[in-house]
Amino acid sequence: MRTVKFFKYDLRRCKHLFLMSVILFAPLGAMMGYNMESVLGCFSYMALVVVIAPTTLFTYEQKVDCGFDGLLPATDSNRVFGRYLLGAVSVVFQLLLGVIISVIVSEITGLKVSDLSVVSMIFIATTLIYLSVAFVFYYFIGRNLNQQIKSAIIMVPCLAIWFAANAVIALLTDEDVVGVLAKIMENIEIISALALVISVAMYVISALISVQIVKRKDYR
Repeated sequence: MRTVKFFKYDLRRCKHLFLMSVILFAPLGAMMGYNMESVLGCFSYMALVVVIAPTTLFTYEQKVDCGFDGLLPATDSNRVFGRYLLGAVSVVFQLLLGVIISVIVSEITGLKVSDLSVVSMIFIATTLIYLSVAFVFYYFIGRNLNQQIKSAIIMVPCLAIWFAANAVIALLTDEDVVGVLAKIMENIEIISALALVISVAMYVISALISVQIVKRKDYR
């Protein structure tokens, strides 16, 4: 129950990002899919949002001015698991937005909607794997770095991965390449499902590691 309370606590601090996802980021994702002539562009943009939104909470936390959450009656695991729960909810929320805008873009432009089950598994797997690594790293560096440095540490890797993902999507739309990849990826459903299982396991292990980091580093 206390984990849920900390989830709500973090949700209140970044609720504007969820609102902006509907009002601003979703239309931008639709434009991305249209410009790339692939609905996968919609998912790549929403994936960018989901890896940035939960991690921005770390930029606001400074050791000298974060006494409030330390005074709340809860354990370190409650605080950490609450943030990981927020990350998982963010993944599901942005995935649903990605599905909705991809269907809308497909109806308007006539672009083919890819296998949504496979795309959804890949979306969840890639974002959870990134958050698993990122959360451990941000808990490890703690609250001593200033906000500008933390923002750069969060944004630069996300943007680099996003540009790389868009480059891959652009490559996938090349007809000469599609035929080759079709033979290589005949078992894409099995591979996607396996990646999903691995990502969930990594996310759980990452949460347990983060709890130990918080306890040992006096994160508060």
